[in-house]
Amino acid sequence: MPAVIYKTLLARARTGMSLWGAIRSLTLGEMLQGSAELAAVLCLIVAAVIWFITWFKPNSVIHVRAALYTYERGFMLEGTTKTTLFHMQNLLSNCTLWRFPPVLPKTSIKITDLHAWVLSKYLLENTSDQTITHIRMAVASPLLNQFTELSATPNIQAKGRVESRAKDGLPMYVISIDALAPNVSAMVTLQTPINDTMRHALYDEHHTFRIPTAFLSADQLWNVGLTVAQISDSTMVMLETKMQSGERSISVADKVESRNLDPSDPALLEEDVSYRLLPAAPNCRVETDGKLGESGTQQ
Repeated sequence: MPAVIYKTLLARARTGMSLWGAIRSLTLGEMLQGSAELAAVLCLIVAAVIWFITWFKPNSVIHVRAALYTYERGFMLEGTTKTTLFHMQNLLSNCTLWRFPPVLPKTSIKITDLHAWVLSKYLLENTSDQTITHIRMAVASPLLNQFTELSATPNIQAKGRVESRAKDGLPMYVISIDALAPNVSAMVTLQTPINDTMRHALYDEHHTFRIPTAFLSADQLWNVGLTVAQISDSTMVMLETKMQSGERSISVADKVESRNLDPSDPALLEEDVSYRLLPAAPNCRVETDGKLGESGTQQ
C-alpha cells in the first residue's frame, strides 16, 4: 500500500475511527498521491521482471537477410538438337540474374520439359558467441503454398511446412532449425512451383513484391518480429556456394548441355510449351570493383 495512504489510515485508526470510515474520509489529493505512489511501485516491479528475464534469457542476435527469385529450366529443340534452357530473375528488382540462351533464336524452335519455381532464400547469421537452439522462423508470403519445399545448407538440420495462415490470409510457412552454432551463417530456401494461379499473381496483376514478413523464436529468444534485410545477388551466390561445400545448388547457373537426338527419339514428339516461358526482364546491375557492371547472360 502506498505510504501516504497507509500513514493517513493508521493515524485515523489511532483516534478510534473505523477502517471503513478512515477510507471514506480520504481526500482527493491523498488518493491521487497514493495512486501515483502505487504506479511508481508497479513500474519498478515491471522493470525488475524485465531485467530478471533479460539476465537469465539473453536476447542473442540473429540477423536475417533475404532474396526472392523466379527460376525456370527446360530444353530447346532445334531440329534434332536438344539444348538446356534456363533463366533466373530477381523478383524484387525485376531483373535477370542469368539466362541461357541470352536471346532466344528467331528461328522456329520448340520448348519442352519446362518447369518454373519461385525461390525464397533466407540467410541466417548468428552474431552471438553462443549456440542458438530450437529456432522457429515463420514466413508469411503469397509466394508459398502447400507444394513449397524446403532445402538448407549442410551445416544445419532444418524442416518446415505450411502450418496456418497469417492474419492477412497469406500462407504461413514455419521453418524449424535444431541449432545454429556461434558466429555461423546458414541459408534456407523455400522452393514453390509456379502454377497458373501464381503465374497470374506474378505477371498479370503487376504486384510489387517485398521481402516477406518473418517471426523468429528460439530457446534463447522471444517470439519477435524481424526486420529482414535484402541481400544482394552476388553476395547470396558467393555465400551459398561456399556453404554448400561445392555441392550443386539450384541458385548456381545450370551447366549448358547440348546433344543430338536420333530422328526416332520420342522427345522430338513432345509438346511445344514455349507459350509458358516467363516474361523476359533486363539484366541486373551488379557492383564489380566499385563500378556497376551487367550480369545475366552466359555465352
